[in-house]
Amino acid sequence: RVQEKLRAELLDAKEGDVPSMDALNALPYLDAVVREAMRLYAPVPIAMRVATRDDIIPTEADWIDTYGVKRNGIP
Repeated sequence: RVQEKLRAELLDAKEGDVPSMDALNALPYLDAVVREAMRLYAPVPIAMRVATRDDIIPTEADWIDTYGVKRNGIP
């Protein structure tokens, strides 16, 4: 049913052999089908992220850690 509806939308929008990008962008059902396929079958199932720098949570006052180092934030 979905394939038939998509095929009908594509055939109605056909402008010769190859439809233009503007014509494809104007097809709401095609957009919905592609978005649903990308949701179900993501090209990157897991995106591993790595911090480029350490975060430091600022503290109200300076403090000395267990190693005797004076700090002004929590790494």
